[in-house]
Amino acid sequence: MDFAEAIILFLLSGVKLLFTPIGAVSLPKLYPSLFEIAYIASAGAMAGSTIFFFIGKGIDKIGTKERKPGKKIFTKQNKRIINIKNKFGLFGMSMTIGIISVPIGSILVGKYYNTQKLAIPSLLISSIIWGFAVTYTTALITRIIIPLF
Repeated sequence: MDFAEAIILFLLSGVKLLFTPIGAVSLPKLYPSLFEIAYIASAGAMAGSTIFFFIGKGIDKIGTKERKPGKKIFTKQNKRIINIKNKFGLFGMSMTIGIISVPIGSILVGKYYNTQKLAIPSLLISSIIWGFAVTYTTALITRIIIPLF
């Protein structure tokens, strides 16, 4: 893998971790090493989650200054987010970066858990877990199961 391909994989993983390793693994001539793919995808997700965490932290500070007392508006999406927050806590909210996307999941963690010391480490751990899990699961499916059909 050359440097330009690694940078592209790194940057794409910082935005959408779920689909980037899938695209890289499905092209085995471009990306021969699964460990390289998983490592670069995890590193990109770690960088993206750290950046978007601080953006979410800043958004929360801006939002607290402009809030007016009164009736709060609850939408279905707000209820789902609060439900995930209450059921699964910090690590559960951090694990959403693989399903939703790195920016949205990290901004939510930054908004709701900005004062906790384990917020950034949980984002980094979930980035590593998702990077390796998606890469190796995709490799298993594309290199073992699909050729059987």
